[in-house]
Amino acid sequence: MQAAPTRYVSASELYSTDEVELLLEEIRELEPTSCRGEEGQDLEIAGSFGGGRSPAGTELTERSWDSHAHYSRAPPPRPQPLAPVYCRPRYFCSSFGALTLLLVVCSGTVCILVWAALGLRGAEATRPLMFGALTTFLAHTLLLVLHLTALTALFPLDFTKWSGWLGAWSACWLTVGAGLALRPLTDVRFLYSPALIYSAVGVGWAGACAGAALAWLALRAGCVRAGGTGRGGSRRSSGPAAYRAVPQASSSRDDPL
Repeated sequence: MQAAPTRYVSASELYSTDEVELLLEEIRELEPTSCRGEEGQDLEIAGSFGGGRSPAGTELTERSWDSHAHYSRAPPPRPQPLAPVYCRPRYFCSSFGALTLLLVVCSGTVCILVWAALGLRGAEATRPLMFGALTTFLAHTLLLVLHLTALTALFPLDFTKWSGWLGAWSACWLTVGAGLALRPLTDVRFLYSPALIYSAVGVGWAGACAGAALAWLALRAGCVRAGGTGRGGSRRSSGPAAYRAVPQASSSRDDPL
């Protein structure tokens, strides 16, 4: 059985003709002057038709309004003049961050101890140690700042490899420089501050160990990455990958602070 069609009750069935006319007169009296129906009867929106033109056989009235002339595309956002700078203190909790911080502290301590013992000029035997400590301090401080501010994402460089190369550089120079500083020296200035020199040598060797560990971590990360690429290539060559309706979450972007 089909349901009976729904019948809607109109206002003319609820009210008599006189009541409807009375309601319309009250509505006209309550309307503001600018919204009277007599004044807006011939108002048309020209842009309501395709391309802002009236259909065939219809001309625009004198008070027609072109809606397309009042629409404008939003201007694109202005490019930022500077790169966004973040602060990621969690980098210190990683192995690379901890070793880099240890290298910065050790190299800075070596520079302070040698300068306190021999002054800015220093002795000839401590110049390799000073060179290695100073270059280590500057290079690893720069790396630390780039990682903490997340500016590494702006440069197309492999900073893990750079950390490994700089760690090997620091380990070599600090080891050789500390060994040369232990040789018997004829400079009389060493007689007044042998403890500072030996302390600088010990801290230099500690920094060399940290640099070697950093280089080993970078080498290990590179080997793991190369192995993963090889396994992925063999997996792709063995057969097509299975389709996944839901993409996997990626944690390589937008690291949490």
